[in-house]
Amino acid sequence: MAKSKNHTGHNQNYKNHRNGIKKTRRSKKLKIDGNMNCKFVRNMKAVNKGMECSAAEKAEKKQQQREAQKELEEKRKAAEEERRAFLLEERDKAAGKKLKK
Repeated sequence: MAKSKNHTGHNQNYKNHRNGIKKTRRSKKLKIDGNMNCKFVRNMKAVNKGMECSAAEKAEKKQQQREAQKELEEKRKAAEEERRAFLLEERDKAAGKKLKK
């Protein structure tokens, strides 16, 4: 008696693509173990250790950030007002030219 068929790929491609073939998600955390450059890992540890700070230092940094943000917002407001004044001036000049014609 003849042997029967053991496998077929019929319809499998359709089934796989019905929900789309998605890329695997990359982990958000960097894996240090395995084949990683030891110089890089050593440097990264030193950097992380250097970033540690006390609560008082943290509060001081926050305060500095707030002050810097205020200064930046003031600069933006000044630039926006200057821009508006320039645009109004240009509009008045254009309106004056139309009236002269």
